[in-house]
Amino acid sequence: MGKTESPKLPRGVTVRKHSQGETINITFTYKGVKCREPLSNLEVNNKNLKYAERTLGEIHNKIERGTFIYAEYFPRSARLKIFGNAATGKTVKMYLDEYLSICETRKLSPSTIRGYKKCRSALSDLYSFPASELTPAAMKSWIQNRTTSLKTIRNQLSFLRSALDEAVTDGVLQINPVSLVTASRYQSNKTNTDSDYIVDPLSPTEVDALLTSAGNKQWENLFMFAIQTGLRSSELCALRWRDIDFIGKTAHIQNASVVGVIKGTKTKAGTRKVELTEEALLALNSQKAFTFMKNATVFEDPKTNKPWAGADAIRKKAWVPTLRKAGIRYRNPYQTRHTFATRHISLGANLFWLSTQMGHKGPEMLFRHYGQYLKDYDVIDKKVYNLKN
Repeated sequence: MGKTESPKLPRGVTVRKHSQGETINITFTYKGVKCREPLSNLEVNNKNLKYAERTLGEIHNKIERGTFIYAEYFPRSARLKIFGNAATGKTVKMYLDEYLSICETRKLSPSTIRGYKKCRSALSDLYSFPASELTPAAMKSWIQNRTTSLKTIRNQLSFLRSALDEAVTDGVLQINPVSLVTASRYQSNKTNTDSDYIVDPLSPTEVDALLTSAGNKQWENLFMFAIQTGLRSSELCALRWRDIDFIGKTAHIQNASVVGVIKGTKTKAGTRKVELTEEALLALNSQKAFTFMKNATVFEDPKTNKPWAGADAIRKKAWVPTLRKAGIRYRNPYQTRHTFATRHISLGANLFWLSTQMGHKGPEMLFRHYGQYLKDYDVIDKKVYNLKN
C-alpha cells in the first residue's frame, strides 16, 4: 500500500510537529513584526487547513483596512505585549464571552446560564465595539432601538454591566458606560407596559381535544396531571413516586429539573404540598404501569424510557405533535399551568389556597395575570372537571 500524502499547505499556513501531535500555525506581518500564531485544537486535515487559510485572509484584510484587533483572534498570545495593553483591543463581544465563562465556572443553574446566553445574543449590535470606545451615547441609541419589554431590556443591560465591570478591572474603562444610562428614559410607555409573555390558557373544549389526541398513553397521563395540578414543567420532570401520598392525596413538590439537572424549586414558596383531584390520581394510577416499579421519576419519555430532560423536550416530542393532531392553536406547555389557575378562579376557589397550590407567595400574582380570562370559564361544568369550589 502507498503512503498517505500529506495535505497541501496554503501559503502562510504551516504545520508544527511536537511531542503531543501536530498544530496548525498561520504566519503574517503586523506593524512590521512577523507573527506566527497557532490555531489550537484543530486536527490537521484539508477542512481545517482551508479554515486556517480563510482566517489568514480575514486577518490580512483587516490589517489593510486598519481594523485588525490582535486580541480578538489571539487573546492569549505573548505578542500582545508588543502591541500594547493586551486588554485594550478587546471588544464588547470578548467581554461578554469572558463573563459568561466566569458564570459557568461559578456553577450557576442551567436556566440562569441559558438566560445569560439569550442576553448575549440580544446584545449582538454592540459586539464589534472596542470596549474602550463604548459610550453612553452608543448605549442610548441601542436602548432606543429595542422593541422588547422594559424588563427584558433591563435584564440585558444588567448582564452587559457585569461583563463590562471586567473592562473596568482591566483598566480599559474608567467608568462603566451602562451605569450612566437609564432604560426607562429612552423607552415609550407601550414598551414599559407590554409583556414578552402572554397568558393564553386552553379552553375546556381544547383540553378534551388535547387528551383525546395524545398519541401515547404516557403523554396523556402527563398532560392530564399537569392540567389538574398546575405544576411547572420543570417540576413535572423531577416528580418522583416517593413524592406522592396516595392516602393523603397529595404530591410533595420539592425539586425541579432544568435541562436534565435536578435542583430545588424556583422559590421557597415553590416547595409545597399539592392536593390531588380524582383526575390527577387517575393519571398517576394509569402511569404506574410504565414507571412505578422503577421507584424513580413518575413521568418518562416513552421513546427513551428515561426521565424527561426538561420542558423543551416535552414541547418538541409530545406537546407539539399532539396539538397538531388535535387541531389546537399553538401555545407552549406552560399554558397547562395557566389553565389550572383560571379554572379554579372561575369556580370561586379561595385565592390564598390557590396561591399555595401553585407555589406563589400570595394571591397578588393571580390578580395580575389571570383576571382578564375569568369570563371565558364561567360555563365550566363542575361535575365534568371535578374541581374544588
